[in-house]
Amino acid sequence: MIKSGSKFLYGLAAFGLIAAIAYSAATGEHELGMDSLLGPLTFGYKGYVGDHVGYAILIGLAIVSLVLGVFMSGLHDADPEAEAAVAGLETVPEPAVPTTGNYWPVVGGFSAAAVVLGLAVDSALFVVGMVGFAVVTVEWAVRTWSDRATGDPEVNRDIRNRFMYPVEIPVGAVLVIGGLVLAVSRILLAVPVVGAYLVFGLVPAIILGLGAMVVLKPKISQSTIAAILLVGGLAVLAGGVAAAIAGEREHEGDHSSEEGGHADEEGLAPISSEPPAVTGVGN
Repeated sequence: MIKSGSKFLYGLAAFGLIAAIAYSAATGEHELGMDSLLGPLTFGYKGYVGDHVGYAILIGLAIVSLVLGVFMSGLHDADPEAEAAVAGLETVPEPAVPTTGNYWPVVGGFSAAAVVLGLAVDSALFVVGMVGFAVVTVEWAVRTWSDRATGDPEVNRDIRNRFMYPVEIPVGAVLVIGGLVLAVSRILLAVPVVGAYLVFGLVPAIILGLGAMVVLKPKISQSTIAAILLVGGLAVLAGGVAAAIAGEREHEGDHSSEEGGHADEEGLAPISSEPPAVTGVGN
């Protein structure tokens, strides 16, 4: 029997596939036909897929959701009746209550904001938001399953970490560093030269200070860590959006070269487009 968690993942996989097909058809420059369907189903081997970035994100969401749905179906979604049968108990054990904070709703909110802003400001923000949605879907599903895997919170945490750490640490590092570099680069290109120097020096110093605080105080509450991440993410996101709206600053080198070019042109003698008049002199 398929439980609620697996049904949700299967539905999400179907949504991702349908959205990938619709997005490929909408962004393609060809007429709608059989190639509009064969392209997304064959990953572009037959037909066309339109915009590759959006298609890759949506089809990736469908594939990941399908794999997780099959995985959760095999585990019976941590079904209490199945656990009682395996443990040899006569009664169904009480459901475990999560005891740790969950940061993924915060990440999901940032992803939604990035998608909305990306539609109006920059396509890069839209891609970042869609990637964030895919990550939140996987992480939140695994977190919900692991919190109720057993009645021991420590065991549940170990199960979750062994399952996700080999994937989320390298992928998360790449995504966080890439997003931070993208947002800070927009800020550096928009602010004046002196402001760019200040941002270039302050942002790494703040990150280093926060990391040192977390390391030196390992017993810091998770609510404090979540608040720090929330404030820092809002600051970087707001700065990147404001910088993208303002645009890049004017570079002095370009103006000097343009002025020099005009000066050179002014120093030349004017060239007339009319042919010279020829006057004939009779003998």
